[in-house]
Amino acid sequence: MTAAAESKGRQRRFLARRRKLLDIALRLAEDEGWEAVTTRRLAEAIDYSQPVIYQHFKNRDELIRTLVVEGFVTLTGRIDGVAGSARTAPLEDLCRTYIDFGTTQPRLYEAMFTRPTAVPFADIRTPSELREAFGALAAVIDREAPGVDVDATAELYWACCHGLVTLLNAERIPSERIEHHVRRVAEIVRLDNEN
Repeated sequence: MTAAAESKGRQRRFLARRRKLLDIALRLAEDEGWEAVTTRRLAEAIDYSQPVIYQHFKNRDELIRTLVVEGFVTLTGRIDGVAGSARTAPLEDLCRTYIDFGTTQPRLYEAMFTRPTAVPFADIRTPSELREAFGALAAVIDREAPGVDVDATAELYWACCHGLVTLLNAERIPSERIEHHVRRVAEIVRLDNEN
């Protein structure tokens, strides 16, 4: 085996172990909460010593930050999926998609939006993946409600969707009223367009 092939093999194993750590951390968080995500638990899960974890992530916060950024990439993909389809009610479908994302992975959503994090929001240091998620959402708003202040309307829409996810995850509102709320959120955007 050549040195280059051996190096590529090591790199593949390194990346595979990093991916496994991220997957295990997310599974632990979803199953048991973020408190369960410790370097000790991760090391046990991959059958390595704790120092191996630090070869991949400086600390637990960096691991969670990586999951947060990946979460935004996934969310952007889902938003783009709604935007790229020929739907008759894209604002409603986007809200449903957003709610589905936040309620099927509540701990990831929590890390992305409500847990204290080192990821800066609404700042020049905001990672591009976060800006792209907002940009994808704003593009749908711009297409469906041309003439509005796109950023302000997208922020309001996002806040409404976020509120629904947060209340659903906390079991503060009944799920049978969600469709009503989804329609109202879309109406708010459409009414803003008419004013």
